[in-house]
Amino acid sequence: MAQKHATHCKIDHYYKLENKCLELKRLVMEKTEELKRRDKIIALLENEIDDKDATIRHLKNEIDKYRQVVKPLTKQILQRVDVEDDRSIKAPGVENTRVLPLGEPRLKRTAISAEPLSSLSQDCEMRLIKIPKNHKSRELIKGAILDNDFMKNLEMTQIREIVDCMYPVEYAAGSLIIKEGDVGSIVYVMEG
Repeated sequence: MAQKHATHCKIDHYYKLENKCLELKRLVMEKTEELKRRDKIIALLENEIDDKDATIRHLKNEIDKYRQVVKPLTKQILQRVDVEDDRSIKAPGVENTRVLPLGEPRLKRTAISAEPLSSLSQDCEMRLIKIPKNHKSRELIKGAILDNDFMKNLEMTQIREIVDCMYPVEYAAGSLIIKEGDVGSIVYVMEG
């Protein structure tokens, strides 16, 4: 009888262990599924963050482009106002002297150096050759120029002329187009 009781206790003990093992396996599966769900959510959130970062970069570029257009226009308007102020009747005195407030930042001066057209022979007539382009290509070239630290300060008419005169050139993959130290007489805008 004692042996029967011991065998029954062992079976009962194995049954309890088996139930506990099944319960632990079920818990592991639940936690694994929960981790998979969380990984999916994390991946979605990371993609959303990447999208928002890209949007922020795009908007910053657009703001820079906007500033490049608005600053010169604002400067022209202020110069016109100054000219109109100079034309008005002024009585002598301190009230007519123009003093900038202390906190107002000074405008940074920028310049681009090139040979003046007058240095070219007067006999030869300069004619720009305009290359037809679709809207997408025009916007790509204009955006590249406005993103370039050296060229972004050009006037919009100059930028339009550059865009009009640029032409497409195709190179094989792996070709050397330009290297550091080369004379910079050509502007390249990479597409694609």
